[in-house]
Amino acid sequence: MDVFAKEKLSGNGLTIFYDYDSLDNNEMLSLTQEMRQFESIFVKVNEHDLSVRAKIYTVEEELDFAGHPIIGLAAHLHEESRDLKPREWKIELNKKTVTVKTKKTDKYFYSSMEQGKPEYIHTLTQNETEKALSALNLSSKNLANYPLEVISTGLPYLIVPITNGIENANICIEAFENLLESFGAKFVYVIDILNFEGRTWDNDGSVEDIATGSAAGPTATFLVKHKLAFCNTPIIISQGRFLGRPSEIEAYVETNETTVSNIWVSGDVVKVANINFV
Repeated sequence: MDVFAKEKLSGNGLTIFYDYDSLDNNEMLSLTQEMRQFESIFVKVNEHDLSVRAKIYTVEEELDFAGHPIIGLAAHLHEESRDLKPREWKIELNKKTVTVKTKKTDKYFYSSMEQGKPEYIHTLTQNETEKALSALNLSSKNLANYPLEVISTGLPYLIVPITNGIENANICIEAFENLLESFGAKFVYVIDILNFEGRTWDNDGSVEDIATGSAAGPTATFLVKHKLAFCNTPIIISQGRFLGRPSEIEAYVETNETTVSNIWVSGDVVKVANINFV
């Protein structure tokens, strides 16, 4: 699948494996490394109660949650069902069950993933902010007039708001993961608040992600919190330009009075191929 894509060979690639029961963790990790995509998803569908169990891997580790694999999987499940009407799916992960709504489009399917309420984990101090900016090849001249915050809707992201210099952003220190852990974050997401364009990488800085659904919820929460975007209105976040695979992620922040009650992250999915391993 290509996720957050309107055409084949764009957006964020995903491989879906049906070998959930027959593979151990090391084999799942090895297959993900073989495909060389940011993430792969392994699925088990129980035909009796229509339950879906899934495990998600990057090329380095298993994740408890990720966005584009779930969105792509739900689109695939809808195709397999051969149902032309909108559907809703419950996908069970290691620590949470995610609801995804899907509908047929002219090209394939459109998926909307429920991320729930955000968790506000940490606001960086000035000293912590300077360390984070330096580690990302950025400075105070790039920074927007808003704090760096760690927010989670399944994975905790350090949100770094900037107004310029996104083309220069990269992870330029070793042990960046340790720095993130000191803030309570798992990954970083740099967001240009003027253009709503984002970038993120694996924590070695060697692989940049094309479109990151798990970061879209925390990012949209941040934008709404600081009145940079409106609640109950679609927020379009672009990503992947620097990899030649521009992608669009749609986030929708629902509020109850002044509190965020739920976040939906959505995107188009297109099918690329059916693959048989020898």
